[in-house]
Amino acid sequence: MDFNPKTMDINLEQQKLISSPIRVKIIYLLDNQAMTAKQVADEMGKTAGSIHYHIQQLFNGGILEIEEIRENKGIVEKYYRSKATQFRFKDENTPGQKKKRSRGISLSMTDEEIKEFEADFDNLLLKYVKKTVKEDVTRTSYQVYLQFDELLEEEEK
Repeated sequence: MDFNPKTMDINLEQQKLISSPIRVKIIYLLDNQAMTAKQVADEMGKTAGSIHYHIQQLFNGGILEIEEIRENKGIVEKYYRSKATQFRFKDENTPGQKKKRSRGISLSMTDEEIKEFEADFDNLLLKYVKKTVKEDVTRTSYQVYLQFDELLEEEEK
């Protein structure tokens, strides 16, 4: 099965919104199916208030959308869905800058998972380095790097 994520161009404010690991988890949960804040909180084992805050931040920032609104015993339930799972930062304030392509995500991983990720990344780089040995086509040079920055989780508000 191929992973074919929905991609969205984002600005600096949206980049800040998705820099939290808990928000990334919410985005991926809401990609699989539309859910209420309470359902997301139950799925993640977090408080409804905390998750509601993060969902509102993501919704107000244009990362989530409301797919459906239902009334259940007098309570209005909003079902949220992610607009994308992959994000490209577009810096509109840098005219004349060379074209940049970037990908980023916040993940929660164990030390063992980081080692596995690094090995997979090394193998992927090697695969593409081998392709560049042949000079039978015109190529553009790119700098590719992997960086792990440990983040403090933003849990409760």
